[in-house]
Amino acid sequence: MVAVVAVGLIGLATIEFQPSLVANFADNYLRPAIGNRATIALEASMLSLSDHLKQLAYGTIAKPNSNIFSTGPSQPATFPNPAALSPTVDATANLQALNLAPLNYFQPNFAKLPGEGNWSLVELPQFKGQSLMAKTFVRPDSARSYAIVALVQMNAHQLHLHSVAGTEHPGAILGHPGPGLIPASDIASNELVAGFNGGFQYKDGHYGMVVGPTTYVPLQTGLGTLTIYKDGSLMINRYQTPASSTKPIEAIRQNGPLILDNGTVTSDAISGGYAVWGRTTTNSIYTWRSGVGLTPNGNLIYAVGPSLTAATLASALKAGGATEAIQLDINAFWVRYVTFQPLGNGSYSYQSILNTLANGGYAYLHGYNKDFFYLTLNQPVAK
Repeated sequence: MVAVVAVGLIGLATIEFQPSLVANFADNYLRPAIGNRATIALEASMLSLSDHLKQLAYGTIAKPNSNIFSTGPSQPATFPNPAALSPTVDATANLQALNLAPLNYFQPNFAKLPGEGNWSLVELPQFKGQSLMAKTFVRPDSARSYAIVALVQMNAHQLHLHSVAGTEHPGAILGHPGPGLIPASDIASNELVAGFNGGFQYKDGHYGMVVGPTTYVPLQTGLGTLTIYKDGSLMINRYQTPASSTKPIEAIRQNGPLILDNGTVTSDAISGGYAVWGRTTTNSIYTWRSGVGLTPNGNLIYAVGPSLTAATLASALKAGGATEAIQLDINAFWVRYVTFQPLGNGSYSYQSILNTLANGGYAYLHGYNKDFFYLTLNQPVAK
């Protein structure tokens, strides 16, 4: 009995503090050895136990920490003094210029943490004071004070979203490996702004992905779908056979059903199981999750946080002002959001937006096995 408890505690500690080890062990060893369903069941048991222990801890001695956002570059940056590149602009005016979706959020069960539910600019040294992105955090689960979800709202009128297929996922199993890195032309532009994780592997749902002329995984009718048009506009909807359109499409990514539709958390997010979520961890397991949503004014919102279900992820995106949303990748090692700072000549420093997430900047620039999204300037920004 003591040995079993010890193994369990070691497993929980590994999940919390070595997510890369857990992710790679599960994908490379457990799944081939015991199968997808058994691996998922084992992960679900460990995550459930972890959540119960967190509930006990935060109900007694632990306190939620609101210092979730990173400060400073992830590596030394030699970019010139930002003040020399652009005039100082009032932060309040720039938040207004970002045309933020209203934050529909109030959590009555907990004392408000500093900064909770308040938008602030994401400071990008190369575009100091410009209205490109804003961040805040919310707690969508009234029973879990530690389920802190970071929200990043991006000005889709000034930023252009792109999609990249990974060298292995999701399409290599079908004979369609992707490039796995940001195109050289966009790297050389010195105008990369940010990048974030994509969706699931092929074996976890066969969710569709198309970039340019290449179909990495065939699209499925009825799934939640993010469409990127070549003019920079975006759409999230329930996919149907496309009608003829005058708007050329740049990329399409599916990742399960819609979790937010017309401002309402969907039944699939609340109660959907394997029938709608493929072979992935089901919607009811508490784990790190990420997702994207669209606001009525066309802005894109990325959400990421721990101890979430699909439904509480959807609630966080709704609180941020999204009306339609899909889930992206899950689990601690696979969720990531980085900002780029150009150093000139196509080189960059990069930092994770959260101090608890893996920094995917190097992989996005040099090669990654999973798909991801990245953002460039859509129109000139005053410097």
